[in-house]
Amino acid sequence: MTERSHIEDVEFLLDVLDARPGTSVLAIEAGPASAVVAENVGPHGRVRVAPSVTRAHEFAQWEKFDRIYALDIPDLREDTAAAAALAPLLTDDGQLWVIDGAGPGEDTGTVSMTVSTVLARAGFAIVDILERGSRVAVWAAVGRRHHG
Repeated sequence: MTERSHIEDVEFLLDVLDARPGTSVLAIEAGPASAVVAENVGPHGRVRVAPSVTRAHEFAQWEKFDRIYALDIPDLREDTAAAAALAPLLTDDGQLWVIDGAGPGEDTGTVSMTVSTVLARAGFAIVDILERGSRVAVWAAVGRRHHG
């Protein structure tokens, strides 16, 4: 990945995440983007980092987050149980953002459908899908059952 494409990826993440000062964020990633997110949420926000979905669950006992983002995490293309286990980590109006890229021989439509399907099967409602270049961001919210 070139430095320019890395900067573009971080800019895309910041655009979709919309993490304002005071926001609590769980970053599931192995890269340095969380440092930039921490700058945006400021001293009254918080950013926790987990290198994998499995490690993210360590926060479940004591923290909830306004935003969770997963950046290039293959589990969220195939593991419904891993995706479902993120729901208890979100605040009531929290947002889950799964950001991934189309690799060689893939198109963004295939990536967005694959991720969306896993999230929907995990009980999330798909709110929006955004694309920029070869990157896809799927916004999901915890599905709510309405009783009437």
